[in-house]
Amino acid sequence: MWSMTGFGKSSGVFEGKKRSIEIRSLNGKGLDLAVKVPLSYRGVEPMIRTKIGQSLERGKIDVGLYLEDGLNSKINHVDIDLAKAFIADIKILLKEESLEPSEWVGALTGMPGVIKQPSEQITIDEQEFILKLLEEAIQSAIKFRMAEGTILKSDLEASLIQIETLLEQLSPFEKERIVTARLRLKQAVKEIENQDIQTRLEQELLFYIDKLDVSEEKIRLQSHINYFRETMSTQESCGKKLGFIVQEMGREINTLGSKSNHSMMQRMIVEMKNHLEKIKEQVQNVL
Repeated sequence: MWSMTGFGKSSGVFEGKKRSIEIRSLNGKGLDLAVKVPLSYRGVEPMIRTKIGQSLERGKIDVGLYLEDGLNSKINHVDIDLAKAFIADIKILLKEESLEPSEWVGALTGMPGVIKQPSEQITIDEQEFILKLLEEAIQSAIKFRMAEGTILKSDLEASLIQIETLLEQLSPFEKERIVTARLRLKQAVKEIENQDIQTRLEQELLFYIDKLDVSEEKIRLQSHINYFRETMSTQESCGKKLGFIVQEMGREINTLGSKSNHSMMQRMIVEMKNHLEKIKEQVQNVL
């Protein structure tokens, strides 16, 4: 079982330039993916999205590609011919307008096209290098998710045990409740002199006691708990299935509560609901 919470990072150097990829994921109903890459690397974004969707399946996932280039890669290039043309025009303007040539160098470098950044067009080799980094970051995120999943599974198991313990503790009160109800109703029947009414009340008594019986609900709840454990043990994505099983557990617990008719049993049902609510919250983070 995996958690949807995860973090993975991978970095390396390509032709003297450091490249890093970071993946952060949180719980989500579907795949909510945000990819942040430099403008000139937009070509690899669809590949990143496809790979993340195949490997991490769902969750709120942020992926970032970060560049840390060396000093040599940041050197600007000057278009000499264009700069000379601008200088000639500036000299004519200064002469005609009788202006001082103060700070004209700054104005010149601000002219469009004079200063050129080196091309950062991604090559096939660099693309393959980045995709390799992505795979390493994904594997790191998967390991993180698996470790978180182990902790999550332990917490879920603890809540299941609490519900099972409370389920076992219902039995004494369940029997006591039925015995008390039977004696009380039988006494009421004896006090009625009309035989026909007595017969009818005895039939109603049997029906009433049958309605108080919660053995089937207890069996079904235990069955859901067992199925929950089996599902947790699979290596596949199981968060949605666990959510459905929790709903079925909730229905059985609610039915137990409606049929309990005993103060101590009702308290135990409340405790069951409390632990089930914890399970619901935890299941939301299961992949």
